[in-house]
Amino acid sequence: MKAKTYKSTNGFTAPQSLSDFGIEVSNGKETKHLGLEEFNFCPILQEYSFKGKNTAFLPCFSIDRAGMLIEKLELFYLYAPKVTFHYATLYGVTQIQTSEITAIRKDLISVGLPAFVRNSIDFQNNYGPLFQPAVEIWNTCFNTDVIIAGDRDDRFILNTFYERVEHHNPKRQVDWANLMFANNLYN
Repeated sequence: MKAKTYKSTNGFTAPQSLSDFGIEVSNGKETKHLGLEEFNFCPILQEYSFKGKNTAFLPCFSIDRAGMLIEKLELFYLYAPKVTFHYATLYGVTQIQTSEITAIRKDLISVGLPAFVRNSIDFQNNYGPLFQPAVEIWNTCFNTDVIIAGDRDDRFILNTFYERVEHHNPKRQVDWANLMFANNLYN
């Protein structure tokens, strides 16, 4: 299966607002879009596991996928019109359940994820005057207990478990440019 995510040029270690979907952050003069998956491969989440499983945020898991196991999930983003990059493959992917969020949040606080987000120089530089509003949005999502959410609803910052990841360096250009929606899983 395949899943669309936000575009990233820094390996998903800090938000860059390179795509136009995600959570809108605006001050009335400037608008950026925050993809929660933009922290998926930051050092803290690369080291963190919950009950032996790695965690990530994938837009397609914001709808009910309870009980579904995806053995192999290819992650891609649209780099430019008709140019799509397959940048990683996750194995053994399942949806985080609402009942697990409190324990995950407690763990993430203890390993310093909220402090990492607040102190991310890349995030600060990429968002400039929109950094503080973006951090406030991230904090709101961090403190919610929602996995299944509508387009503009708050949702927890992580929604999937996976057993392992294979990063594709260099990224692989693929013929998936017609796969446009981040809330879909594609065969």
